[in-house]
Amino acid sequence: MAENLKISGTVTKEKIDNTALVEAINEMRKEFSADTQNKVINTALRSTFLVPAIIEKGQELVADQNNHVQFKDKQEAKFMLVNKPIRDEQGNQTGSVSFFPVFTDAEELKKLNTDQLYRPFAMKFSDIAYLTESTPNVEGFVINPFTQEHNLPFTKPMLESIKQTLINFKKTKDAAMAAAAEAEAQEAAEGEKPDITVSSSEEQ
Repeated sequence: MAENLKISGTVTKEKIDNTALVEAINEMRKEFSADTQNKVINTALRSTFLVPAIIEKGQELVADQNNHVQFKDKQEAKFMLVNKPIRDEQGNQTGSVSFFPVFTDAEELKKLNTDQLYRPFAMKFSDIAYLTESTPNVEGFVINPFTQEHNLPFTKPMLESIKQTLINFKKTKDAAMAAAAEAEAQEAAEGEKPDITVSSSEEQ
């Protein structure tokens, strides 16, 4: 079970549709290339997933505006994990690594075989990436872990690479916008200069 974290996610019963992402993954599986890989990543970045979590009730001490302290009920989400075996060249299991399971839709979520009572959290890619980066001993998260055709792992190194690419893209975009704004301001300033003609004449 994952450590408790404050994550931007909501318990939801709304239908989540990631048909475009599933199709992009299938396309990449059939013909792997930079284009099909980029399409998957860009689609995943805009997607919302179902993430199973167990809600636990607890209590915490809270002070009111008059500084009176009292116990208040609180809920914490513990996100579930799936384990992937590590095997040597002979096929013998030598260990395992943990991933957060995330699902593209309710039908995929039903494939999670567990006796534990959980709730599905609707979470964006960025929230799941933050959860993964903030949790030690977790290798990453995996989309649809129980469907071979379109399961897709995102490891911590992959997430770091995506984050750096987005940061660099934002820096380049911000620099271009700043340059464009500066050029526009300069053009406006030049346009505001009065059209003055200076002439001199000698008095007769």
